[in-house]
Formats: sequence, C-alpha cells, structure tokens
Amino acid sequence: MKIRFLLLATCLSTYALAIVLQTDLTPAEQQLLESSGPLNDIFALMYGPKSHYYKELTKEEIKEGIEDACQALAHRDPHSGFIGSQECQALSDKMIGYKGGVGIVVPGDREDKDDETVPVIELVPDGPAEKAGVKAGDKIIEIDNELLKGLKIDEVMTKLRGEKGTKVTLKVIRANNQDPIEITITRDIIKDEISLAFYIEKHDIYYLLLSIFSEKSTKHVEEILQAAHKKGSKGIIIDLRNNTGGLFDAAIDIVGLFVPKGSLVATTKNRHNKVIESWKTKRKPLARTEGVSIFFIVNNYTASAAEILAGSLKIYAQKASTKENLNVFIVGTETFGKGSVQEVIPLTNECALKMTTALYYLPFDTCVQGKGIAPDFFIEPYTPPSDTVKWMHAQFGKESVLKKHIKPHEAHQTNKKKESKKTSEKEESWKNKRKDLLAQDYMLQNTINLIDLLHIGKKAYPKMTTHKEKLDFLNAQYATGKKLDLTEIKN
Repeated sequence: MKIRFLLLATCLSTYALAIVLQTDLTPAEQQLLESSGPLNDIFALMYGPKSHYYKELTKEEIKEGIEDACQALAHRDPHSGFIGSQECQALSDKMIGYKGGVGIVVPGDREDKDDETVPVIELVPDGPAEKAGVKAGDKIIEIDNELLKGLKIDEVMTKLRGEKGTKVTLKVIRANNQDPIEITITRDIIKDEISLAFYIEKHDIYYLLLSIFSEKSTKHVEEILQAAHKKGSKGIIIDLRNNTGGLFDAAIDIVGLFVPKGSLVATTKNRHNKVIESWKTKRKPLARTEGVSIFFIVNNYTASAAEILAGSLKIYAQKASTKENLNVFIVGTETFGKGSVQEVIPLTNECALKMTTALYYLPFDTCVQGKGIAPDFFIEPYTPPSDTVKWMHAQFGKESVLKKHIKPHEAHQTNKKKESKKTSEKEESWKNKRKDLLAQDYMLQNTINLIDLLHIGKKAYPKMTTHKEKLDFLNAQYATGKKLDLTEIKN
C-alpha cells in the first residue's frame, strides 16, 4: 500500500485507521502511521460524532477542516499540494480546453504563498483585462473582495477564470498611485498565444516575440529563420521574456530547428536518479552554422519549457564542435529556475493530489531547478528614475524651469496665432503599442548592439568561426553589465 493513501486515509475518516492497521506494513510505514496518530485524534475530538468542540460544526466547516489538513500534509514544496473539489473541477476544465478568462499572465508560482500580491507580468493583446485598463506591472491584491494572501497560483487562476460574459473585480496596486485601483473585467474566450514579429531595417535584424508556446510557435520561428537566411541578415532576436511555458512539445520542436536530429533536449529523473522520460529532436535543423547570429532574450519570468529551450541551446552552443558550430547566444537576466515535474493523482470525493515526482535535466546532466539559466551576457532592464528624481529634474534640472528664463524665439516674436494640432482620439492597436515599447526597450537595444558588434567582428576577423571565439570577442568589447577594473591615476 502506498504511503500517500495511508496519509490521506487518516485525513478522511477515523475508521480508516483501523482498516489500514490490518494490512501488512513495512517497519518504516508502521512508524509513519504511528506518527500520524495526533492527526487522527484531532479529527475525532473536533469533527467526530463524540466531538468535544464548543459548537456543532456544519458539513462545509468539516470539509474545510479536512481539506486544510490534507493541504498541510501535501504542501512540501511550492508546487505540490492538495486540490479540493472546486479547484479540481477548474483544473479539469483547463485540461479539456475551457479558456474563459481575463487575459492576464502571472508568474508560474509564488515565491511565498503568504505574499499579499500577485504581479501582472503580461497581458493578452486586446484581451478583457487590457480593455478594462489593467496594465503590465500592476499587482493584484484582491479578487472579488477576497485577499490573495495565502492562496496558491492555481487558486488565483481559478478565481480569474470563468464563463464568457461573467464579471470579476480586481483590486490592484499601480506604481505612482497611492490608492488601490478597482477594475471590473468581463471574461471572454482567451487565445492560446502571444506572438509578434518585426523587421528592424536599419540594423538588418529580425525580431520575434514568443510569450507562450503553442502549436504555431515552431512555424513562427521557422518562418523567421527562412526569411533571415534568404536575406542574409545580420541576426535574429527571439524574445522569451515573461514566457512561462505553454506547450512543452513546441519547445522541443523549436530546439530541433537548431541542433542535429536526434539530439537530447531534456530528461526527467526521479528520487532514485533514474531516468523516467527523455525528449529528443525529431527533425533536421534549419538554422545554419554560419551567417545569421541568433540571440534569445530571457528574464526572471522565463520559466519551465522556455528555460529548457534556452538552456539546451546554450549548452549545445558551448559544447558544439567546429563543424556543428551553433551561432546562438543568450542575453538578459537569470531565468526563473523551475525544473520540476508534477503529477495530478485523482483522490476520493472529486479531489486530487498534485505532487512533484521528478526533476528536469538538460543535456550533459544539467539541472535547472532552483538555479535557472545564466545568460551569456547579463543585461538588466532599464529602471526609470523614481518620482523624487523626476521631480528634482523638473524643478531644478534645466535652464527652462527658471523664472523668466530667456526664450530665443522672443527676439523674433510675431503675432501669428498658434495653430492647434488635432490629435486623433482613435486608440492605438496592441501591435503599435508593443512596437512603441520595443522602440525604447533597453534590453532589446543592447541585444541589437551585440549583433552589430559581432557582425563587425566577423568582418574584421574572418577566422573567428567558433562559438567560443565569438563569445570571447564580444566579452572583450562589450562592457554593459560587467564590473569594470579601474586604475587610479595618481598625481
């Protein structure tokens, strides 16, 4: 008899213990069962027919107490836990394609379940949340007047999901706003992916955003690779920032566009270090070893399948022979570090146990769990100046803020009436908004600089062909994100 059923039995019934005792147990199982005695006693004293509690508990209160006890037993890591009947139904709906929601992307897991907020890291373009006024960077503190402290991400997502046309009210904290903002959203059907492609003509570079992996993701990458190779472009940028995963097989297929057919991408191992499952590429690569440089941008919200994609390509680029030279580089910040596998095991009363059963390993036995993927080039996002700095700059930072400052045009002032410019009130599309943000994106700009620098280096040093030689060249020429050695000049 498996231990998980022993433990859950003590949660669900006082009579289950007597039944279990009649079975043959190993000494370790017997010891574990005996140590669970206090749990059985508490159940009998508070919830049993001879309860000593000061009031009679309702069926709902008894059920809640049992589920709390099961949760305490199951929550041994951030990803394992007991799933109650209501949450289990929501998970089932998700697995069969039920997609009514608000269009908000949140982290795959909370660092601390007792955090009071859940950050909005991305919005589905033209989705219900974006239309209602939610912004990336907002922090959700309440959903339908219920505080989020103590809730798992799965529970938060359950509250956000619902049937098309129903409403949900969020209370969010926004930067530069003193008071929380209340936003009511009408749920709708949410599409699976967020992808966007641009050609940066001035630098001859292609850009592709993949915020989640779907069945179409491999095709998007394939089309970008073909276009760049056909044009002989300098490089390609694939943006995996805020990509929390999605369709795992799509990530494996994308790796197959870069490395030889049959290359190992990932394995899972159990507690005994035994390989449970492995994934290898199934197609011939499309990316060439020469010419176009390919840079992946990642950040701390790049997680799960996106980490496996970025991590495996980084490893193969470093380990590849001269013949198999892989022209791929990773830039940005360290990724999230989720490299664990969870299974959902059905239990009685329409409940389930979500349990971590294995860890993911990248090629050459590289573990991602808790570590993440370190980029080849560390580029942090630009941090805008604080409100205080902005105020100081506005009040004292330039000549034009001084009273009665000199205005050159006043010397030649005419009496011509200023013509008022009419601005269009039409809202920009999501693509144009994203385009404007990317035009000022510090991490993207630095990635473009790296591609331009590598392009110049390859022209100056034609014999620079291996990945290591290119990496060494860029490290020698590129100073951003590195600690500088400063030598004092003495008088």
